[in-house]
Formats: sequence, structure tokens, C-alpha cells
Amino acid sequence: MKKSFFNISIKLVSVICLISILFTSCVPYANRKEDAKIISAEYSGKEHHTSDKSAYTTVSKSGLIEMLFDKTTATVAIRDTNSGAVWTTLPDKSLSKDIQSSAVQVTLSDGGNEIYELNSQDNSVAFGNFTSTVSEDGISVKYSMSLDKETGAKEFNKVKENEIRADLTVLYTLRDGSFYVQVNMNSLELPDGIFLEDITLLNKFGAYEESGADDYMFIPDGSGAILKTGVEDKDFSPISLSVYGDDIATADNLNSTQCLIGAFGIKRNDSAFLCIIEKGDSVAKINADRNSEKTLNSVNASFKITDIYSEKAKGTPYSNEIVLCYRFLSGKSATYSGMATACRENLIRNSVLSTKSVDVTSEYLPMVVSLQGGYIDTDEKYHSLSDYKQALSLMSLLKAKGINNLYLRYNGLYNNANNGNSGDFDSFKRSLGTKAQFNELYTYLNSQKFSLFIDTDILTYSSGLSSALALNKDSITDKTVYSFPYSTSPQKFLKMNNLENTVENILGDSEKIAFDGYCLNDAGKYLYSDYSYNSYSRTLSQSELSSQISVLSTSKLLMVDVGNFYTLKNADVISNIPVSTIAYGERNAYESIPFVQMLLHGIIEYSTTGANTFDDSKTAFLKAVEYGCLPSADWYCTAFDETIDSKYYYDNNINDMVLYYTKANSALSELRDSRMTSHFKIQDGVYCTEYDNSIKVYVNYTNESVTVNGVIINPMDCITIS
Repeated sequence: MKKSFFNISIKLVSVICLISILFTSCVPYANRKEDAKIISAEYSGKEHHTSDKSAYTTVSKSGLIEMLFDKTTATVAIRDTNSGAVWTTLPDKSLSKDIQSSAVQVTLSDGGNEIYELNSQDNSVAFGNFTSTVSEDGISVKYSMSLDKETGAKEFNKVKENEIRADLTVLYTLRDGSFYVQVNMNSLELPDGIFLEDITLLNKFGAYEESGADDYMFIPDGSGAILKTGVEDKDFSPISLSVYGDDIATADNLNSTQCLIGAFGIKRNDSAFLCIIEKGDSVAKINADRNSEKTLNSVNASFKITDIYSEKAKGTPYSNEIVLCYRFLSGKSATYSGMATACRENLIRNSVLSTKSVDVTSEYLPMVVSLQGGYIDTDEKYHSLSDYKQALSLMSLLKAKGINNLYLRYNGLYNNANNGNSGDFDSFKRSLGTKAQFNELYTYLNSQKFSLFIDTDILTYSSGLSSALALNKDSITDKTVYSFPYSTSPQKFLKMNNLENTVENILGDSEKIAFDGYCLNDAGKYLYSDYSYNSYSRTLSQSELSSQISVLSTSKLLMVDVGNFYTLKNADVISNIPVSTIAYGERNAYESIPFVQMLLHGIIEYSTTGANTFDDSKTAFLKAVEYGCLPSADWYCTAFDETIDSKYYYDNNINDMVLYYTKANSALSELRDSRMTSHFKIQDGVYCTEYDNSIKVYVNYTNESVTVNGVIINPMDCITIS
């Protein structure tokens, strides 16, 4: 299962990635006051914000879809010839209310205390200030948005400094049966002294007013969610999710990733679409709203182009492309399962996901054990929780209890304990035992064909650490994170220009140690800009992280914590993958789905947080089975803190975890390299997950037996049917 070592000089690949990302010059930052004046577009009437299907003409065809264009509103629509459904940029003219729908929305600033919210319909189309050019595969539209008709009608070189105008060209094309919306930010034209803060594309594409009982929107919250528009939700508030989490360099609050992938969709009647953000995902947000007096059921993507109100950001704009890819589904494929299948195809085609399949050399399902080695408390006192002798004893005990395949994620091994960023990768052996004891542990694991992953941080470090790679002068922000289940010992973030050296040192030092793989504890859940010396935008950071992760994975197996999608192409295992929503709580109208798992199953193995860490471990175990997760446990070997020992001290729940493993192995062992093709609710509390070999896994969360197609599913149990 091990991968061969390689020459560290492969790091030069990362240089190529960096060169490929270009930036425009920085603009000054400004301090926005709380009483900043917002100047919004003047509503120009429903005729510019709604569509008349009789006005559309066909401009392009590809596969089973046609692109239509309305020269009056300068917007496009897509006809699915298979189902006859028409998906429009603007809602139909029969709409009963006034809605500010548009092809493009922008927020402009003069760098002072005035903010301008313009859109293509009121500030371009209504004035007649747009042009369109038809091509073989679509049409491009240049929207000249301004506060008044005269400013938008000028030759651009005659627009005065600080006049409010933005010229943006949107390319609409059909390729390979998909609809693409593309904006090259280098083509943006702005007067001197005016800055584009953010942009939203097709804010009401496919939006609707009346909802059927089975209509919903797909939201990439955690593992994925469906917002059921036909179910009343009095507690609803508009949704906004930052793809890959907020940028910690500028965000007020520090949260790890709530959204692992940039994708969203709508299912209505017997038709659906999925939108994948192919470019611009690092600066994207997914926004969704429900129908109300002033809104429609809608979901869209917006993009933060320039942050001129953060001193750290210094106004470096995003200057690459934004590309949205829409896939259209009908009939039995018009479900979130169908969306996931389309999304997976797109991610593999674009090399975001690998084409490989899970290695199934062993007939047994692996168990993932996250074992905490050491811990440093707020007084910087070191606590040994699972030394090498204890770890060996636990591994032997698990083997004796019938665990025949296991991934050991060993955490907190370093002198700084709470994370694994150290200039001396070898330093952890002095904390938990001798070199001989560590080697004895590894020899045993290797003899049982178990795999050892060493927890390794490449972005964060402990505040008290004095390693050359982790001096305070190297940190890019005062933001902190807290590791271990209950740690209050802060970690800080490194400058991005240290990343390559960090990886190089890890590779060099790790040659001295026998282990199977790295577990990246931080790279899969944090993405940030670094506006210190040698600035890195989030986009550049994303590229550099992907490149360096590729370097690490060439020499070892790779486990990634949580799993932002830009880290996964070279990953073998994901730990702590979400199996629920994260940003917004689940309820009748907002349900978790295994969308992320449907993308990954069969390509990458994954586990969620150990069932022992939940108050209701049985339900947590069943959820893991429903979502196709490897069974897992989060443990330490020495009783330490009586307030949480009941969960994390292995001796309190090892028998339950072994029982769960046995059940999971029976249910899922034959499915490790299978694609997850469908997931659906049979009735309240009863779910079915189907795989490409026609095997179905049923899970019953109720306290009553349930019969499905002649098969009895016992209460609080699961069963696999071939």
C-alpha cells in the first residue's frame, strides 16, 4: 500500500503553479464607516426583470440543450429538449411581484463612504447600454452599468475619474451538453478611483414562486443539504456560505470550513440543474433564499473581487476567470443523487478528483482510530495521554477483538503536542517513549498490515513553539484555532511563503522514521490569504497548497482532515468528514444529504468523527453506515479529564466500538471501491443508500421494525441487500 519515495526537487512544480496565477496592481484600502451611504439601482420596471418566452431566439445547441437569447432583456435561457423545461435567467413575466433579478449584480466603491449597488437590468439594459455578439457555441454580452444613461453611453476613455461605471463582458456558451457562464476579470473596465468589491452572476437563474411538495434546492452545507421549498419554514433566514470557509486573514470570526465544494442546484417538478464553480471557487459564496413577499426560491453564487476595507488585504483584486458550469437533468435523474453523479463526472474530467479506485487488497473494512498522544494545556504543561507502549497495547487488543484492518491516526506526537508543525519532524519520539518503542509499535502495525498516519500540520503552529519555521514573526495573523477535543492552547497561522520550506523539511526529516502516511490536520479545513511580504491571495494559496500536498503524497499515503476539495486529488483517506449540515441546523425543511459522500465513495475512503464522541453513539454509528463511512473511534489511553473521559478514554467504550465495527464490516466491506449512485428517504427515520453494483444499504433510526420490499429492518439497525 506504500508509495515510492522521490527526489525532493519535484518542488519546482509548485513554481509553475504560482507563475500561472496573475495579479493586477494593488489598490489602496479604506475604512468604511458604519454610516456609509449605499446607493442602489433605481428599479426600471418588470419589463427589464422578467422574461417573455415568446421573445427568445435560439443561438446555440449542444447535446440535449439549447441556448435562447432575448435581445430585449439581454439575458439567456436554456431549454432542456429532453424534458421541455426552460430555465431562464429572469422569472416569467407572469410573476406577481417586483423582483430585482438580473444577469449581473455588482457592488462598487469609491474607496470612501459611498457604496454603489448596480445591476445589468436597471443600469445597462434599461439604458440600452449593452452589446451582444453571437458565436458558434453561444453569445457574449457586454454590460455597461452606470447610474445614468449618459455615463454608460460614453466611449470608455471619456469616462471621468470617480464616475460610477463598470463594463463587464459575460460569455455564455454551450459545450458538451453543458451551459457555461464565464467572466474574465481582466476584461473588467472601471474608471480610475472606482473599485469592484463583489459580483453576483445569474442571481435568479431558475428561480420560482410556486413550489411543489417535492421541490428543493441543493445547498453545499457540510455533507450537503436540501432546502425543501414546498415545506413551510417560519424560522428560515437567508443562507450565505463561503466556499472553503471564511478567509481568516480578514474575517472577524474564525470558523473552519462549512462548505467543502463550490456547487449548488435546483430540483423542480421533473427537472433539475446543478451548477459547479469551476473557477473562482476560492472567492465564492453560495447564497440561497426562499419565496416571500420580496424574494423567490433561488440559489446563486457571488464572488468577492476586492476587499478594500481591510488593512491586511490592501486591496489586491481577484483578476482570474470566473467559470460556472450548469448541468441539466430530467426524469429519474432529476434528484440530488443525479446532481451528485453529474458533479462527480465534472470533477474527474477537470482533474479535481482522481480516476483511481480504492485499494481493496484486504477483504476487511478498515477502522480509523484517532489516538491522542500528548497534550499541552494552557499552562504549557505537557500531558502524556497515549505513549508508544500504550498504543501498541491498544492495537494488540483491537486485533484480538477481531479488527483485521486499521488506520491509526496518531495525534499530538511532537514536543508542542497539540499540532504537528515542527522544524524537526523527528522530535516527537522524545515525548512518548524511546525510538525502540516507537519502532516496536510500527513493526507490529506493519506485520498486521495496519497503516500508521502521523498527524502533521503545515499551516499552523503552537504559540509557544520556537522552531525556525514557527517564529511569531512568521505568523500572518493573530487569529487562533484550538486543537484536540477540548484544548484552549492556541495555534497560529504561518505565512504562506513558508509552506514550501515546511514541506521540504517534513520530507527530509521523515526519511528517518518508519510510518505509512501523513495526516494533514489543517490544510483540509483552512484556506487563507497572506497579505504580508510576498502576498498570497486565497487563489494563490489554494494553488500552492494543492501543489505541496501533491509533493507530500508522492512519498507517502495521505490522510486529509475534513476535506476541502482542492486537497483531495492525491488523498487516500479523509478523516472527520461531515455527515450533517454545519452552518445551518437541520429541521423539516432543511435536511442533510450525503452529497459529498456520493462524490467520493469508491475513489477515496473516508471516516467521520468517532462514534464514541457522541452522546448517542448508536445513532452516530448508523449515520456513518448510511453515509458509507469507515467505522472510527477517537481515543486516548490514560484517564486525564473526568469531564470528558467517559467519551475519549478507550476502556469506557472499546467493546461498543468493536461491535459497531463488526456491523459496519458486514454492511460495507464489499462496497469499498463501489460508487454511491442513489440515496433517498423511504419514510421518516428510514433511509436507503444504493451502490453501482445494485447493493442497497438500509438504515432504520426508529424504535419499530420496518418492512421494505419484503425485507425487515430491525429498530435502530442497518441491513445490506444484494
